[in-house]
Amino acid sequence: MGSAVITARAAATFEPVGRSVAGARAFVRDTLQGWGHGDIVDDAVVLTSELVTNAVVHAGTSADVLCLRTDGGVRISVADRYPEREIPLQHSGRTVVPPDREGGRGLLLCGALASLWGVEYTAAQKHVWFQLDLPERPAGTRSAGPALPVDALPATDGRVRVAVLQIDRGGCVTSWNDDARDLFGYDPEQVVGKPLTDFAAWPHTPGTGTGIAEALRLSRWEGSYGIRGADGRVVPVYASHLRVRDADGEASTVCLLVRDHERAILQSPQRTPAPDAAAQPEGRPSDPFEVFIGSPAPDDLDGLLQRTVERARDMLDGDAAYLLLATDDETELEVRASTGLPSARQRFARVPVEAGSGRYGSARMPAVHEDLGAVPGSVPLLSGTGMRSVVTVPLKVEGRLTGSLGVAAEAAGRYSNEEALRLQFAADRIALAVERARLTELERLRRGSLSFLVEASDLLAGTLDRDQTLALMAQMTVPTLATWCAVYTVADQTSEPELSYVLHEDEDRIDGLKTLLMKVDPP
Repeated sequence: MGSAVITARAAATFEPVGRSVAGARAFVRDTLQGWGHGDIVDDAVVLTSELVTNAVVHAGTSADVLCLRTDGGVRISVADRYPEREIPLQHSGRTVVPPDREGGRGLLLCGALASLWGVEYTAAQKHVWFQLDLPERPAGTRSAGPALPVDALPATDGRVRVAVLQIDRGGCVTSWNDDARDLFGYDPEQVVGKPLTDFAAWPHTPGTGTGIAEALRLSRWEGSYGIRGADGRVVPVYASHLRVRDADGEASTVCLLVRDHERAILQSPQRTPAPDAAAQPEGRPSDPFEVFIGSPAPDDLDGLLQRTVERARDMLDGDAAYLLLATDDETELEVRASTGLPSARQRFARVPVEAGSGRYGSARMPAVHEDLGAVPGSVPLLSGTGMRSVVTVPLKVEGRLTGSLGVAAEAAGRYSNEEALRLQFAADRIALAVERARLTELERLRRGSLSFLVEASDLLAGTLDRDQTLALMAQMTVPTLATWCAVYTVADQTSEPELSYVLHEDEDRIDGLKTLLMKVDPP
């Protein structure tokens, strides 16, 4: 931070255990929110998680986390006690070591998200630090844009109309202001008491985003759809929804709507880039998918799924996360990646897509379970894991359910609709990439299967000797398909199978394996 004056500091030390990563994330999140820097919390938490993981998991030492605040931004440093362990560095867009090496992802993210970052060595410690700048704002201002010439300002109609609707928890309109009447042509008595879905024209791309019923139940939502006017025409609108509760605790949703070409009135400002963003090295990820997953993204399905659950866990400060992929008939989901869960027990476990009659029983809808202890068995995958709260969202492509993404925490009440919205946003960004990687894997397996069959056919057609045929069958199986192989033959339909040939990839184990198989009944 150069000569900048430090206005606040916070420090904590975390032991070299896996749980320390979650503790470090919570420490940084609480610190920055306490300083009023909520707009950089997500980036700071993701980067801290990566660097602390490098320290406590890969370097195997405790991690000292130091947060420094100045008037212009925040600098966070993570120090470990293993200075001899060098880490991947990036200079001028050239990778000095392979980006998939341990620790590389964290530094790639530093390059993608931080304004500045670096590494400092002492005799006893290695310090990896990053800096996140804050946009300059007048006192009391949450966000501000630059002064613009008149011809660069957003265009509106002569009189801007902002329709204000209030929707009860059943989805029915309870309030309809004058601007709503002017925009859509309905008097209040024509719409009050009727479902908003009678008038809303939601984008017809089911599965690629949140539906209107779900959007009305989220704490916040913003986006485009249409309202069917009294004349039968659809008026494109841009909307901002906010879920509120009244003095009696009754929930409702306030909807602000403007014509779509006037969306600048309601649209949340884009994140202000760092002042030197234009001078950043080429190759920095700007795609939301790459920012979430990290660049470069894994080029294999398992790597992509594992990176996804790790990012989802970090994003929501969870203790565990898992990702399931749907079977071809969309009746079951299979666990393909997890973090923070007993992987040996969870890997490839299957659960039904429709586990119950309610919305929480279907993987096709987002769901938030505030306390699994109150409803034992509601999420079978988490039984016996110590997890108390979980949020799950679907992965969909062109209306098809392709998977489900979940994040869990050991504490009850950790997640709400706000976290469901953030996780769904991420899931919508990765769903297509995951499906593409899955199809690529299936094609690779198909080609491998065909190649194997062709090779097997050629080899077996080249001999008529029984013993040589049995040996070739085993050799084609080991180690391509299995660690060991046993070939049984049957003399005729009335005889028992006889063990004829045994092969193990470790030749020293063949005799022992054959002896063992001779003692058990044939398959």
